[in-house]
Amino acid sequence: MRGLLSSLVLQALLLAVMVHLSTQTRYLNETDDVCRLFKDGTKLLKPGTCSESIICQNFESTPGQTCSGSTPYFSAVDGKCKASAAKYCDTNKICKGSGTGYIGDSINCANWYYCDADALLGKGACALGMHFDQASRMCVYPEDTECAAQYEICDIAPEKTPFRDEANCHMYFTCKSNSQNKNTCENGLYYNVATGTCVKKKEVICENHPLPEEVCGNKKLAVRNKFVSDMATCRGYYYCRDLGSGIPDPDPIYQQCDQNNFFNMERQGCMPRESQKCDYDRCDGRKEGFEVAEIDGCHHYIECVDGRETTPISCENKYFDVVKQSCSETHLVYGACSS
Repeated sequence: MRGLLSSLVLQALLLAVMVHLSTQTRYLNETDDVCRLFKDGTKLLKPGTCSESIICQNFESTPGQTCSGSTPYFSAVDGKCKASAAKYCDTNKICKGSGTGYIGDSINCANWYYCDADALLGKGACALGMHFDQASRMCVYPEDTECAAQYEICDIAPEKTPFRDEANCHMYFTCKSNSQNKNTCENGLYYNVATGTCVKKKEVICENHPLPEEVCGNKKLAVRNKFVSDMATCRGYYYCRDLGSGIPDPDPIYQQCDQNNFFNMERQGCMPRESQKCDYDRCDGRKEGFEVAEIDGCHHYIECVDGRETTPISCENKYFDVVKQSCSETHLVYGACSS
């Protein structure tokens, strides 16, 4: 048992380290574009460079400006060219403790430096897209060496500019003094990277919804042996086990109603979607098709596009028929669109 516990603790520590690295450290050879984390128009220092900037457009990097002359360094903090380098690009201390000889750059795989004790005697860059290989101390093809160049998001991003936390839909980061600060959206909202603001959950595509705070109650009043809404989707719910009085289930079991039903907490079960009101995306579970809109009178419907709600459409003086998936003369009433 002691060995098993030790193994579990080790796994947990490794997972924590991996999560830390995933949010703090990025490698230059990553294929994912860093602009997926920022809203359009954000100006960043181009990773692996000290003189170039990029501008995020449609969550992709586009060319910005190139600094030269008396102001050769681009400052991510100020968003302009400057005469002095930031800590990320400061090569004054690169030779400290490195001995004598050639060493590779920690931020760009093509760059190399020649050190004599703690003094920098020369520097350069491999041409034709080649990388400097630390083992052989020469320029080689990228496939013949491993690029270990890396950067922190806050090395390249302006301070106080929010960016997406990919592990948590309801959180986002900002930078201050080259450190990442984690922020949580208020009132159960999710972070929308397109607007750089916290919005309603149904306006954000979230692959893994976070476990709601006190979803199974608290020590004063624990929810026991009951199903509760996941507070993020129309179909999702948790089962809170009965662990005893004053002991809320810390790891409730997640489940979903099938695509024809929404979860109803009062009835403790799954009910036909058209009979239920829901504060979240009504297209939950449906890639395409139409849903009755939650507008009194049942004259409106919503088209589902790639599993997402669109703007309600009016049947005018007719009623939306869920079965026929069209407007009808027949007077129809559903729980979702009735007072």
